[in-house]
Amino acid sequence: MSKTIDNIYTLYNNPFLLTPIIVKFYESYKGKQSKDLLLAYLVLPIVLYEESSKVLITKNKNRELRTFINYEKEKHKKNNKLFGLPDRVDEYKKITNLCIQYAIDRGNLKIEDDLSILFLKNDFLNDNTIIHFLKASENFAEMLKKEKLMHIYLKLGIKNL
Repeated sequence: MSKTIDNIYTLYNNPFLLTPIIVKFYESYKGKQSKDLLLAYLVLPIVLYEESSKVLITKNKNRELRTFINYEKEKHKKNNKLFGLPDRVDEYKKITNLCIQYAIDRGNLKIEDDLSILFLKNDFLNDNTIIHFLKASENFAEMLKKEKLMHIYLKLGIKNL
């Protein structure tokens, strides 16, 4: 039974399937600051998590990171979308590294000397199962454009990678 669960986890967290989500993020983000490679480690844990993905898909144009974090507090609900985020970041670190490497090998992304990501192209034929994740990733990038890297990590409660 444990082997079956491991195999399902591997299929669901396949770097070949998840790489377009990170590429879509950088396509929308467009490398606004140095060391923005570190933002890649936030994409999968936030976009793939159901609670935060729902909020990102319904994002309005004026939403900022501050309002994303406080969104459910405004609706008098428990703030579940960031629950366990540091653990999810740690869990997806290896998969994120594989996705970035795959995107670089395909020529979709390039890492600059200052550890910023340069978006080159998005030539993925996307599966319908990840369309909503792509939209959430795009909205997440739009939200982070105005934020400084250090402030993003502090606001989300991530202390280390």
